[in-house]
Amino acid sequence: MPTRLKKPSIANKLLITAALLAFQGYLAHHALNGQYGVESQKQLVERKATLMAQNEALEAQIERAKNRNSLLVADRLDPDMLSERARGLLGWSNPDDILIAIEKE
Repeated sequence: MPTRLKKPSIANKLLITAALLAFQGYLAHHALNGQYGVESQKQLVERKATLMAQNEALEAQIERAKNRNSLLVADRLDPDMLSERARGLLGWSNPDDILIAIEKE
């Protein structure tokens, strides 16, 4: 009894090739546009730069607050600065004072 070998169909080979090409397209799409893709990396770098700038601004603000707080310690309190600040808040001045108007932030 003779045995027949079944010849693989061309449609089966084309189907496998098309499926693999579609999978490669899927991977390429996510390599460019996915959560960790090329475009997302650019956005993450921009966000990092923005957050670093915010961090530097906040650190400067904290440093100013620490400096102002250290001036309020009783043993470091400068009487000249205290009288200058009090006269400024009350709107009084000495005849010898030179007044410079500064706009507040």
